[in-house]
Amino acid sequence: MKQRIFSAIICLIISIPLIIYGGIYLKIGLSLMGMLAVKEILNIKKDLPLIVNIITYILVGSLIFIDISLIVKIFIILFVLLMILIFISDKKYNIEDAFYLICFSIIILLLFSYIYLIREKDINTLIYLFLITIFTDTFAYIGGKLFGRHKLIERISPNKTIEGFIIGSVIGTIIPTIFYIYMISPGEEFFLIILFTLLLSIIGQFGDLVFSCIKRHYKIKDFSNLIPGHGGIMDRLDSITFVIFGYIILINLM
Repeated sequence: MKQRIFSAIICLIISIPLIIYGGIYLKIGLSLMGMLAVKEILNIKKDLPLIVNIITYILVGSLIFIDISLIVKIFIILFVLLMILIFISDKKYNIEDAFYLICFSIIILLLFSYIYLIREKDINTLIYLFLITIFTDTFAYIGGKLFGRHKLIERISPNKTIEGFIIGSVIGTIIPTIFYIYMISPGEEFFLIILFTLLLSIIGQFGDLVFSCIKRHYKIKDFSNLIPGHGGIMDRLDSITFVIFGYIILINLM
């Protein structure tokens, strides 16, 4: 627990200034994080051709700087390049590898692009989304440790419990909702924001389970050990990825 707390404090010390200053500082920080995330997903697939690794690093690391309106064109380029490379060596790099890299590259690219766009539009909205993730994850973990009796989905994540899920959802809804009402939209209907936040909290926990399922498929505990007590960059992005994507989808539907 002490190691998890210490690592979390270090991550906050690094992340908070980037979020506060935004702009090019945030873009550079996100690009570096993107490169680390790419390293983790490439490490799962051993012995990929060097050209595949290079293309993936360049595309994800540099394209975070490109306007999100070009994402569709970027996706097409990424898809075509990584599919063509199958013909280099179907033993070291096959169709499964191509789709694996394409999916994760797009997830990383979209996530960091949206983090930047949300920050530039309204820093409080980004804080709100991170609060949902942080409080949901933290209290799901604490609640599961203290009160967990019934497994949530044991075959995917043996340590997650229904009690932890409920406690995480409750705390991960109440505190971010209060923040939203006071800092983002004081005139917003309270009940509507509670439902909106609760839905995002649940979506975030679903994202955690999806990433756990991926790790279970590849027989790994964590994507890396970069952050002691937490795993790697991708291990910390699981919930926030789904929370941000869920937010973007819901906002466009409303």
